Amino acid sequence: MKDNLLKLTTEERNPNSMNLPHMSIEAATAMMNHEDEACTKAVQAILPVINQVIEICVDTIRSGGRVIFTGAAHSGYLGMLDAYEANATFGTTDEFTAIVAGNFTDMMKTDGSAEDVEENGGLDLQNRHVSAKDFVIGISSSGRTPYVIGALSWCQQKGIRCAGLVNNKHSIVAEHCDLVMEAVAGAEVITGSTRLKAGTCQKMILNMITTITMAQLGNVYENLMINVPPVSNKMRTRLEYILDQATICTLVTAHELLVQCDYNVKAALLMALKGISKEQALDELAAADGNINQLV
Repeated sequence: MKDNLLKLTTEERNPNSMNLPHMSIEAATAMMNHEDEACTKAVQAILPVINQVIEICVDTIRSGGRVIFTGAAHSGYLGMLDAYEANATFGTTDEFTAIVAGNFTDMMKTDGSAEDVEENGGLDLQNRHVSAKDFVIGISSSGRTPYVIGALSWCQQKGIRCAGLVNNKHSIVAEHCDLVMEAVAGAEVITGSTRLKAGTCQKMILNMITTITMAQLGNVYENLMINVPPVSNKMRTRLEYILDQATICTLVTAHELLVQCDYNVKAALLMALKGISKEQALDELAAADGNINQLV
């Protein structure tokens, strides 16, 4: 495919924002809010392929592999954010992993040229010991980022499943992955500023991927977080409220059960719902691979 930056949807000029510097604040916020409505429609249009990606994520993690988000700049940061928040929400360790071009340690000092080095996309995956048991999702608004193309090309050479998340149709990234999620929401309010609608689409899709994957794997009960790491007083209190909401027990009882289980909320939840001992609860969870939804 011939690479032409100026023909990308994300590089088009948006007629609705041409007068942005002279708009009132009220008119500008209304305009941006209207533009963001396109994000929901863009994501809705590709739900079938998002569903396929989530199925692979579930299979990958269930089989002991990792889902790896890789990208450059803002796209990479969004992958990193969702991978990080999966830990805080679902108690994951490295089930969701992110690799950002340049392997930065300070976001404000990231080397912007890192996205141009195609071979580093594969090298960074290799250095993280990515193998055929893992699943790689390359994120690139333009669909032409060399670093992401390099990562996905390396995956294809190694027989590693991979998908792309882009914001333009018929992208170069699409030529180098098994599945491609093309969330096209139209021209940005600021021409080419893909942290806006493109980034919003990416965040919505990444939220779906991490949330629904974890729900399918048993880390959600009803619509409650049941694998929150008890790393602080705030988190331990949250777990007590979660147990209270799930079982309609008192907060005192919730606290007592969680202390007995060393704040293993799944075990405490089984004890409360089924009237069984801690040992029985742990045995049942082990037999169900930790998926409480198979037990209640």
